[in-house]
Amino acid sequence: MLKARLLTALILAPLAISAVLALPTPWFALLLGVIVLGGVWELGNLSGVESVPVRLLLVMIFAAILWAMYAARGMGWADTFIQILGVAWLLNLVLLLSGRFSPEIRKGLNLPWLIMGLGALSGAWLALLKLHGVTDHGPQLMLFLMLLVWAADSSAYFSGRAFGRRKLAAHISPGKTVEGVLGALLGGAVMGGALVWLQWLPLSPVMLVLLCVSTTLISVGGDLWESYLKRERGIKDSGNILPGHGGVLDRIDAQLAAGPFFLAGLMLLGALR
Repeated sequence: MLKARLLTALILAPLAISAVLALPTPWFALLLGVIVLGGVWELGNLSGVESVPVRLLLVMIFAAILWAMYAARGMGWADTFIQILGVAWLLNLVLLLSGRFSPEIRKGLNLPWLIMGLGALSGAWLALLKLHGVTDHGPQLMLFLMLLVWAADSSAYFSGRAFGRRKLAAHISPGKTVEGVLGALLGGAVMGGALVWLQWLPLSPVMLVLLCVSTTLISVGGDLWESYLKRERGIKDSGNILPGHGGVLDRIDAQLAAGPFFLAGLMLLGALR
């Protein structure tokens, strides 16, 4: 499993980096849209949409919604939507860690989860394409966000394996530990230091590091959110398209939360020109 995971990562990482840096924003939005539509397909399954024709219809309708959102991305509603999502992901993390909600195996259509998932996917797509389109260092900031989440994920994995003792949210994801999250936050702080050194954003070093650390923490909420959905359906992975990694949602769950939160933070801090 680890070998397949590493091989898939070695193939996908250079492709993802090249796409972020080389593609103009419209083409990046299209590629990202294809990935998100794969997530919609898997979300349909996680939400109990078992009919293949109905899931195909859902994907086509969502593609039309993304097209409309792209056409209207410059309007004021887009920034407001992203900022609302940033707050929503923070609330999501608090609620999931509170222990007040425990996943239960469910059969049939779960419409609330489907609607929330579609909102999360559309919001992340919008946030990431807007970040990519920032006038100063847009593609580089998009790549940085990807590397931030990857660094946090890797730091959490190795620190959790080495020092993990206390469960973070055993009722949702038994493998996650408090020590793993602390490792992720340390990785986020290191990446924040790198962003300070790059001098891409007109923010103080303290604010940049805090933004990166908080984005790392919020990304954990994205991971827990998807784990919650999977446990309610009684499945391990959202799909099997990526050997060793599972499905599309398994790969982008942290980015779904990190993207809107990171961009909302930059907006609220007045860092974007």
